[in-house]
Amino acid sequence: MRVIILAAGQAVQLDGYNKLLIKDPLTKKTILDMYLEAFKDHDITVVLGYRAINVMHEYSDLDYVYNSDWAISNSSHSLSLALNEEPCFVISGDLFIEPDIISAIDKAGPDIIATIKRDSRTLNALNVSHNSEGIVQEIYQGKLKKVTDPEAIGIYKISSKSILKTWRSNCLEHRNLFVGQNLNLDSGDPIMHLDVSKFRLQEVNTPMDYLRIISENIS
Repeated sequence: MRVIILAAGQAVQLDGYNKLLIKDPLTKKTILDMYLEAFKDHDITVVLGYRAINVMHEYSDLDYVYNSDWAISNSSHSLSLALNEEPCFVISGDLFIEPDIISAIDKAGPDIIATIKRDSRTLNALNVSHNSEGIVQEIYQGKLKKVTDPEAIGIYKISSKSILKTWRSNCLEHRNLFVGQNLNLDSGDPIMHLDVSKFRLQEVNTPMDYLRIISENIS
């Protein structure tokens, strides 16, 4: 199974530092090192844009796709450059993870959106509405429609060819959206949500995020 890592953005709040090169305060591994460990048996493609060479020269043996429109597009455009009908994981390039979270997603089913329960979230967060069986019914931004709706945290596993085909088509048409917003929920193949709150998963978007992780590790 393929893995597509999305890391083309400028990371303005981190002074343009490519998130894949951020080191975990606990293990001293970079985010990319952690992904390579978690997906060690998969074929990995990294989509880069801003300061792409910073990653390329440190990890010269990986497969890369370059998003030359990184400044005027969102993650959907990056995904459209790499996505085909081959089953794959898609993951944002800003998460400290450990291999057990990927193993759990791998075992959970063919088409999965990883979610977490988080009380505090921004209006840009992607929220997931699902039925009692865990089938995703809506992915939306903004005010929560139900307080129980979890947050999509940037890890997707999609095996259905029909979903993959329309996902790429939607990403091409709506390239300024987040990738989750372009998923087709009406293909006939259900997409399940999986709560991964019990696993270590920490997102780094700002220096405050990093300081918070340091503080948690110390305590």
